Amino acid sequence: MKTIYLRKKAIKKHLLLVAMICFLSLAESTSTLVYGYENIGDPVSSIIGISNHQKKQYKKDATRLALRQLVDGTNFEMLDAKVPKNIVESIYSSLIAIHISELPEAKVVTSKHKLHTFPTPTVDRLVVIYKKNAKWATPLRLGDDITDNDKINELSKKFKLKIDRHVEWDEDHFSFNMRAEESLNIAPLAKDLSTIESITLVDLMEPNGDGNDIEIKKLASGWEINYIIKFDRCISGCKKRHTWSFEVINDKVSFKGESGDELPKWMR
Repeated sequence: MKTIYLRKKAIKKHLLLVAMICFLSLAESTSTLVYGYENIGDPVSSIIGISNHQKKQYKKDATRLALRQLVDGTNFEMLDAKVPKNIVESIYSSLIAIHISELPEAKVVTSKHKLHTFPTPTVDRLVVIYKKNAKWATPLRLGDDITDNDKINELSKKFKLKIDRHVEWDEDHFSFNMRAEESLNIAPLAKDLSTIESITLVDLMEPNGDGNDIEIKKLASGWEINYIIKFDRCISGCKKRHTWSFEVINDKVSFKGESGDELPKWMR
């Protein structure tokens, strides 16, 4: 009986050991990259610790940064609405690499200060203001999310723009929002919409003043990425800035140092 008991105990220990090995193997395989249906259309795999909201924010950042690389100045309406995918994805994967990095400085900029690009240029929305007597807007006034204008409908379909929040703007005008499902260069779309009869203004909803930002510089095999906190009279243009600099080369992250003005105590 004692021999049988010992055998049973040994078998239980063996099964427990096998279960633990399987669990650790599964944890290791899912701790970095997990491929699944939730990532269709996203070349960066689902990553533990990064929410869909965070990934969407980084995709906006990457689109803005790509646009800033492609244009000299602020003439974004001269570019195509669709931003070159290879540039966006390269920047996006670098931002994600920094976010998941174990470097303490990476945690400071991504988790403590949650730094993202200042929202210019616009990559996801606009507001259209039009005259109340516009015939093509009848469906909107009846509660629909489509118009009787072919050009508006074509742009909505081609670039996956959704119309919402149709409201009275003033005594003579109504307005509605157009939101993009995927980040785009909104400026050329706004320019096209502004030529439509009865539309008096297309507002890109870009903020005044200045604020925290991300800046990038192309390197031979990756990117230099600078996370910037700006402060001191930012309504009229921030007077001070503090920067954390990283390099992402072939998806490997290195911290290059801090520079700029000393952060106030309440920001540390």
